[in-house]
Amino acid sequence: MRTLPKRFTETTASPVTGQAATPQPVTAAPALPAATPMGEYWPGRELLDSPMLARVLLAAWSGDACTIVPACPGAGKSRLTALLAAALAHRVGLRVAVAAQTREQAAELARRITAVSDRAALIVSGAGKKPVTVDGVRTVTGRNVRWTRACGGEILVGTAARWLYVDPQMASADVLLVDEAWQCTYADLGALGALARQVVCVGDPGQVAPVVTGSTARWEGQATGPHQPAPVALLASIGDAVAVHELTSSWRLGPQTCALLSEHFYPQMPFASRRPDEAVIAPDGSELPEIVSYPTEARNGPTDPALLAALAGRARELTWHRYRRGDTSAALAAEDIAVVVPHVAQAGAVRAMLADLPGVLVGTVNGLQGLERPAVVALHPMCGYRSPESFALDAGRMCVTLSRHRAHLSILTDPATMAILDAAAAEDAQAMQGRAVLAAL
Repeated sequence: MRTLPKRFTETTASPVTGQAATPQPVTAAPALPAATPMGEYWPGRELLDSPMLARVLLAAWSGDACTIVPACPGAGKSRLTALLAAALAHRVGLRVAVAAQTREQAAELARRITAVSDRAALIVSGAGKKPVTVDGVRTVTGRNVRWTRACGGEILVGTAARWLYVDPQMASADVLLVDEAWQCTYADLGALGALARQVVCVGDPGQVAPVVTGSTARWEGQATGPHQPAPVALLASIGDAVAVHELTSSWRLGPQTCALLSEHFYPQMPFASRRPDEAVIAPDGSELPEIVSYPTEARNGPTDPALLAALAGRARELTWHRYRRGDTSAALAAEDIAVVVPHVAQAGAVRAMLADLPGVLVGTVNGLQGLERPAVVALHPMCGYRSPESFALDAGRMCVTLSRHRAHLSILTDPATMAILDAAAAEDAQAMQGRAVLAAL
């Protein structure tokens, strides 16, 4: 079991970069935090209630240099990150750096961690020098990031991009937790390697790959290219030294959705539903299936007005339904509905059509990753296309499209899509997978 390291007094190799970490000034050994009896409560102790989560806690607690946690949609990745950070800070007395991929994700993680720990702070931009509290979350500016507790046991949350501006000599951590790690490139994780000697990557391997705007031609076919998702490249480069602990229970998706996604997108990591009994109830009292496909003809490309009007119309129809969780039933409000589309232009048009229902969440697949709603209306990525475009056939994009709902998904499909995929399936593996998924819908 782990003992607290001699902080920053030795030069050790980073698990990510393999290079020696910057030596720190020698100081007196910090006093160890007072031990909490195992029978008493400590923040993050809920992880011990699940064997899957307990294994992750043990790996981080015991000091494994690199741990990767692949998780299915709805497995509770954010909850795991929040509780793990709290447990390592309070129970083990570690300095924990948490790196998210967007400002919204960082803020949400900070709120979750603050709900269970009083030792967390969110790194934000700004010129102010004094910490302030916003919505109960303590914030610090990027240029003034420091650990305030001499004996450790503290948590700092920020985006991966913000952490890159933090001086490792002033804010080195004991462990780095990377949330949504499959959205983080190997290059970014390598740059963060100087922050900590231990890294834990948590994320969903089925989501959209990191968006890279530059050319990656020189690394074509390389599993360890800097543009690759960080966990994929880590496993390809130092797989024998990586501890992998899968989370294979979905608390969001129902049995029908789990069976579909598990078969077509997670063949190496089958998972099952542990979602409570939920359903969307039609006005006539019948329960809607988890997934319903609505063939909708698109004659004028992906932004065909008829296609977008059908999306908005279906979202309106769902406001006449009810949402049941267990024995409790209530009207399905606009805030319970999301519309998911592949393109920004489509999202803008649908948002305008639903201007009188501002509570409906409308966005692109990339923008809605990690979010959920009880009911979702989605547009199949191939709708409107008359050739097998790689953007529309991306497996991660399709997987996210099919996994944002809890109780019901209405997905609009184009009747012309199947013939296009049939013609391309013999030569294109993506088209073959897309055809199988469309047939299952």
